[in-house]
Amino acid sequence: MKGLILKDLYNLKKQNKIILILVIFYLIISLTSNDPSFFGGILTFLMVMLVINSIAYDEKSKWESYALTMPVSRSDLVLSKYILGVLLLLVAFAANFVFRLATGANLAETLAVCVVTLLTGLFAVLLILPFLFKFGVEKGRYIIILIFFILTMLVTALGKTGFKLSDEFLSLLPVLSILVIILAGVISVAASLAIYKNKEM
Repeated sequence: MKGLILKDLYNLKKQNKIILILVIFYLIISLTSNDPSFFGGILTFLMVMLVINSIAYDEKSKWESYALTMPVSRSDLVLSKYILGVLLLLVAFAANFVFRLATGANLAETLAVCVVTLLTGLFAVLLILPFLFKFGVEKGRYIIILIFFILTMLVTALGKTGFKLSDEFLSLLPVLSILVIILAGVISVAASLAIYKNKEM
């Protein structure tokens, strides 16, 4: 498992220059617009894209077929992508946390915003991975875009209705969010393992 994750990190290392340029670019935009949340959101999005890119690398190089000739199971290949996603998002969380504190945000607000951003990134990874394992990166991207478009439209439509969450619900939101992530994680991993188990290499 460790070797699979190191392999992904090594492949992603080739994109270091591009990632660094993007990070600096969006960092400047965030500073000039006085909106530290923008940087955290973009950084989290970049980490999610890196997870997608790691699967694209594997598909292009036919890595899965080669890996299965070694003492590596299909479940190892699947779980390594989830672990990679968590690690990358934790890096984004740490960078976002330091950046917000450096720009003068208070600790409580910084922690709350960073946790929400982290959970959002985790939910995105949990949502997209089963589709990528099922349809591949090329087809999967279109399906993912469609899903997020529909979700965005639903949230926008709900907002226009004037719907408001009760204070009682908002007070429970942190705990409920964590429970949703855990449930989504169990469903996502189970679905990915089932898909990959029957996938032809």
